[in-house]
Amino acid sequence: MKKLPIIVLLSLSTVWSISLGEEKITKMIKEIKEERVGIKIEKLEETENPFILVKIKEKEENLTKEEKVIVKEIIVEKVYRLDAILNHSAFINKKWYKKGAKIDAYSVANIGQQSVLLKSSQGNKILHLKKKKYMKLH
Repeated sequence: MKKLPIIVLLSLSTVWSISLGEEKITKMIKEIKEERVGIKIEKLEETENPFILVKIKEKEENLTKEEKVIVKEIIVEKVYRLDAILNHSAFINKKWYKKGAKIDAYSVANIGQQSVLLKSSQGNKILHLKKKKYMKLH
């Protein structure tokens, strides 16, 4: 007999929550049917890359004659993005460059049909054009 009031309360609360649930479900269905507008792919491509490329370089320093310690330096390397090549000019990081132009520590050594060669005293870097991986739907 002590369990009867608990069972009655549970069944009443279930019936009450079901009636509220139908209204909520109907409202949720209406919200889902509304067309959501996202960011356009052109706008997304214009955004800056938030990732920083980090390389770890090891070097040895002598603390004493008996000990050698390996010290790790973190080198942050800037990312260069080649978006277009037109009339012997390269569109790198949202700016146009010609052969011989300076980009930070690099100079534009060669502009090919699909790539650009950057040279510096630290080394060379080759940038390639990226192919589009999406198609526009009509």
